[in-house]
Formats: sequence, structure tokens, C-alpha cells
Amino acid sequence: MTVLALAVLSLALAVAAIVAKNLTVFRRAPAAPGHLPPVSILLPVRNEAEAIEATVRGACAQTAPGEVVVLDDESTDATPAILARLAGELPRLRVVRGRPLPPGWAGKAWACWQLGAEHARHGWLMFVDCDVRLSPDAAARALAVARTQAAPFVTAFPRQRTLTTGEALVVPLIHLVLLSWLPIWLVRRVALPSLVAGCGQLMLVARDAYLAAGGHRAIRGTLHDGLMLARRMKATGVAVGVFDGSDVATCRMYVGFSATWRGFTRNAYEALGSPPALATMVVLNGALFVLPFVALPWTLATTGLGIATAAWAGPAAIALAIRATLAHRFGAPAWTTLATPLAVTLMLAIQVHSYVNTVRRRPVTWRARVYAGKG
Repeated sequence: MTVLALAVLSLALAVAAIVAKNLTVFRRAPAAPGHLPPVSILLPVRNEAEAIEATVRGACAQTAPGEVVVLDDESTDATPAILARLAGELPRLRVVRGRPLPPGWAGKAWACWQLGAEHARHGWLMFVDCDVRLSPDAAARALAVARTQAAPFVTAFPRQRTLTTGEALVVPLIHLVLLSWLPIWLVRRVALPSLVAGCGQLMLVARDAYLAAGGHRAIRGTLHDGLMLARRMKATGVAVGVFDGSDVATCRMYVGFSATWRGFTRNAYEALGSPPALATMVVLNGALFVLPFVALPWTLATTGLGIATAAWAGPAAIALAIRATLAHRFGAPAWTTLATPLAVTLMLAIQVHSYVNTVRRRPVTWRARVYAGKG
């Protein structure tokens, strides 16, 4: 048991070093440059009556010049009426109607491809999800990242709003996984397409590079367009930039635990891509963020204070320190630090459930559409 504890302690120290290094390079966007090229801000929308107005107004308030194009993807609620009203009020807003979904396409990928390939008028495309609220300088500062990182494709991770306990347990783990296991400083230095990060909530890409890489058409069946588009861009030789978007955008991904579970389950395994990758993540996350909190009280109760207990206390303390640091940096509720073992256990359960659904070819229902299961 002591040997295992020391092995986990070594893992914890290595991950702490990765997180510390990542926090030095995963920076917020710099100030906007003096000259700003026009940007096409592109919003794919389907049945978003509750969120659409605030999102569109934020997009139209950008300091960067350009347009806002909203594609209504066959909405059946009040979304079309709200968009029609806003289009009469906001000069830079243009609303287009999406065409029916072709076979083999995911809904968001189809909507984004229509926006980027057919409707956008400018040389920079900024894809934004409908649940994302942009600050007025969001597009301008994303352009600054593209310039400073010399990257025709940049992606941002917005600040995540979590208003229920279930959301707060799971959603902040986005940053934990990103910063614990991905050496972000190597994303632009190593050509390997799998060594990349992507967030579909906010992506800025040069239109020429997007079209040359095939854009969303090249990843048409994906339910994880942010990561898959980043991989596609990198595979075609396009530099990919990543930045902390917590001060330029906010997002409430899901409402309540049930929606959070369904939302992450639909594409968690796709992000990992293979059984070995899933097994590796289960073992590493379980060993660092769950096992010490089980082993520590057990060894304390069975053997008392001693080497084994002290050895397990080390990784437990490091895991909590990592969580506390990320919670403070990215605005997660402070109590989620103490809930780390439960939160990570839920995340692992989501990943395994997503894998089981994939193996059993269970259909995925999302935005009132049913996608055939993929084995």
C-alpha cells in the first residue's frame, strides 16, 4: 500500500507541475490591436427562445467591425419571431434560414458549414454558441490572440456559469482535465493533431484556412465540433491557438444535473476516441483525484498514523490544491474543491457511460434530433 501511495504521490507531483506550467501559458487575450479587420460572428440556433436575445445583442455590440449572422436551424419555438424583431432593430444582424439536415450530418456541424461557407462575408469567422454571452471586446481580443500567436485558428474557453449543484459538480472539470493532462505549451510546437484543445463555444478562424481544411464539412458527423475542428485544422497544417476566454465570454452549458449528464454523455467518448485512451483517463484521474480520498481514511483507521497514511496525505493535499487553484482562477464555487472525489467519479461514470452507448450503438438525442448510434 505504501508503494502504491508513493507512486500516486509521484503522479500528483508531475500533474501539479503540468498545471503550474499550463497556467503560465493559458492566458487571457491581450488588448485589441489598433487596426481590426471585419469579423463575421456566426451563430447556429435551434429552439433557443430563452437565450437568443441576450446572445444576439452581445454579439451585435462588438467593438470589432463586421456582421452578425444567425442561422435559424428549423426552430419550432418562438426563436424565429424573436430574430425577426431583432433584425429590424439591430443594423449589423442578418438572419438566414437553414436548409434541411442532410443524412450523415450533425445539426450543429451542418448549420456552421452553411454559415461559414455560404453566408459569411468577411475574412475572419467567429463561431459562437447560442448560450455564450460575449463582452463587447471579445471578437477584437480573439483577433489579438490570432495575431500574437500567429494562429489562423484560435479557440477560447469561456467562464462557465453553474447555477445548480449538479452543474457545479461536473462543468468545472473542463478546466481540470484541460490543464492537468494536456501540455498546452506544446500545442503550437508539436504537429501531432491529437495534441490540441478546442472549445466549440467560441472559435475564431480565418475563412481561407477554414475552407481549405474543409471546415465543418470535414467533420460533418461529429457531436464535438470544437475539438474535432481544431484537430482537423492542425492536421492540415494550420496553427492552432488556445486562450482563456473567461473575461471575454460566459456560458451556461446546461441547466441542472440531468441536462449536464446528457450533454456530456453525448460526446465524452468521442473526445477520447479509443478504448485505450478511455482506460488511461479512468486510471489516471481515478488514481489522482479519487483513490487518495478513499485510501487515506482507510489507512488511518486500520494502521493509524504512519508512513502509509502520510504517503496518502501527500497526493490528497496536492489534488485539493490543484482544484482550489483552478476554482479560484476560473470562478468555480469554492465548495467544489472538497467535492473533488465525487465530481471526478461522476466524470468517469459519464465517460464510461458514453463509451457503453457507443459500443451498443445507442442513438443520441440532441436538440430534438435523433442521431444513429456509432460503433
